Amino acid sequence: MMDAAKYSPTDYLTMLDRFVINGDVFEFENSVQIDVPRAIYYDPILVYLQRLMQDPLIQSRVLGSRLAGKVFYEVVGRFVLECLHDLRFIHQMAIGEQTQMEKMMEWSMPKKQDTWQSLLQQLGEKYEEDEFDLPFMKRRFKHDGWKLPENWQRLKREWQGALDEKARKQVTKKVESKGGGIPGRFEQTLSRLENHVRSNDATEEQLLQAWEMMEGSWTESEFEKHLSIVQIENRYPEIGEVAKRMGRLPDEEGRARLTVQTGVTHRLEHSSGSDIEGVTIGRDLNALMPFELAQYADSALEGVFLRKYLTSRLQVFRYKSEISKPSRRPRSERAARRGPMIVCVDSSASMYGVPQRIEASLLSKLEETAERLHRDCFLIDFSVGIRPIELRSRRKKRSLERIGMRQDDVERFDKGYFPFLGGGTDAQKMLNLTFYLLDNGDDRYMNADVLWITDFLIPRTTEDLMERFKDYQATGTKFYGFKIGQGQSNWDKYFDKIYEVHYRQPRRY
Repeated sequence: MMDAAKYSPTDYLTMLDRFVINGDVFEFENSVQIDVPRAIYYDPILVYLQRLMQDPLIQSRVLGSRLAGKVFYEVVGRFVLECLHDLRFIHQMAIGEQTQMEKMMEWSMPKKQDTWQSLLQQLGEKYEEDEFDLPFMKRRFKHDGWKLPENWQRLKREWQGALDEKARKQVTKKVESKGGGIPGRFEQTLSRLENHVRSNDATEEQLLQAWEMMEGSWTESEFEKHLSIVQIENRYPEIGEVAKRMGRLPDEEGRARLTVQTGVTHRLEHSSGSDIEGVTIGRDLNALMPFELAQYADSALEGVFLRKYLTSRLQVFRYKSEISKPSRRPRSERAARRGPMIVCVDSSASMYGVPQRIEASLLSKLEETAERLHRDCFLIDFSVGIRPIELRSRRKKRSLERIGMRQDDVERFDKGYFPFLGGGTDAQKMLNLTFYLLDNGDDRYMNADVLWITDFLIPRTTEDLMERFKDYQATGTKFYGFKIGQGQSNWDKYFDKIYEVHYRQPRRY
């Protein structure tokens, strides 16, 4: 039977993810995106996705903007999940006929003799347009052919094939019906977001941050609420400063190491009458062949031109001065790797109100930084207790929730904020977890940057824990603070740098 779960939802989303990140479009011949060789003839979803991804205008939009890529992934991802739901429903409806097939194979000989003619006629009428070959089956069953077990096996295969073909047509019809509006929905959603660049003086990164804070379907009011939180950074530039400092490259100021730099040298034979060597393919607009320019100027062929440009298939002149020869020379570079982050966020009662909004703005900035630079980021939400969360994993789960994949184990923060527990702040549990990660995090958090987001009205803990600050700093760990509010702190000497922001509580009348 046509498999209702030939590809898992994750398979399709992986294809979308690779297209958004690298522009990769899967191929039917070798199923590039999935390592399991499977037939795809019966997958109208894949047929539609390939056609969509090969559209030059879609490619230019998605590959030209991270925001467009994010919107495309979620709009198309939601469409794919809806189609898979329809596919499962269609196959559930076919279970009854499959049961009839199995019972047919167990019929007694008298029942077969009495039933085969009416059964063939019934199937022929029902699947007349679904490739059921009624004349062929009648020829096999007549003249006592109904007595042969192999003929009944063949009937079962023909019946199953017709059932699969009918299901394929039903799925195709639904995919094409729903898919027709996807490009328009993508453009409409993206245009709404881009309008905020003009009306709210927002940057693309801020739009991305606000988009990631959304839960469920798009609403203008909800998005503007999150955007206002993100744009708190405009009033407190320290948010951007600390986000840039976090996740730095360890040893970036350390000892340099000697490497060999490879490159090319260019040489032009000045005795030549012309620099033109011939014709090649590429995307250099300064070297276009005349007919390619004419194609670009023709509105009917503009899409073809864009497709050739994106795939570097334009015909261009080849110049002698561009003929390169390999070169190698020694150079030094910093021994460095991308660093992880551990973020400790104070959710005690003293942080309620404006500090809570500042925290949310900084955290969304750090999440965006972690995703963009592919850096691990661990959040410790602390008050009288602690709640540990891996931010990149939580961000991914939120994205899957928005397109309709519900998971029971998804961490949720109410409307993007932290669940304020009230009461005082206990630093001991938070420090124990931080130091555990630095020591036992499978090297993922070794030498991490540690950031505290708090008012620093935190009682000191045991001297043993306080002394361990120095031990970690000696091995490369950096401790930063983001102090929200005024007041004295007795933690300053334990941190490499503490950023401070002062705010004014809104008056209530």
